[in-house]
Amino acid sequence: MAEALTAGFDLHADPRAAGRARALVADLLAAWGCSSTSEVAKLLVSEVVTNAVRFVGAREVLRLTVECGSGFIRVSVSDGSPLRPVLRAAQDDDESGRGMQLVSALAERWGVVDDPPSIGRGKQVWFELAASDSAAIACHVH
Repeated sequence: MAEALTAGFDLHADPRAAGRARALVADLLAAWGCSSTSEVAKLLVSEVVTNAVRFVGAREVLRLTVECGSGFIRVSVSDGSPLRPVLRAAQDDDESGRGMQLVSALAERWGVVDDPPSIGRGKQVWFELAASDSAAIACHVH
């Protein structure tokens, strides 16, 4: 079984966090040979991080984790809020509310995992994309 490559980063939950997350994900996927999924991964991580910033406010730290395994890329964002993102239909004139619709439509899979009570009241929102690059490092690590 091939091992996965994993990288984790702490991000301050401020308005610039989504941009930092996009850059980190793009750089990692390029280094790991998974660049074909980079644009979708950047879009989705931006949505998930933006939600997390709204949930926790600017005093918190988010944890971004990127994993590239055998045929998949998994991106997760952990925060200290128990509030879960809601998959809802946005109206035409809504200024927000479409982020999780994008995640649901473009990710192979996605979900939310609550932190165990011993850690706190937070959660981890994750999504997976297919890693289709034939040269992807993680897909061929033995």
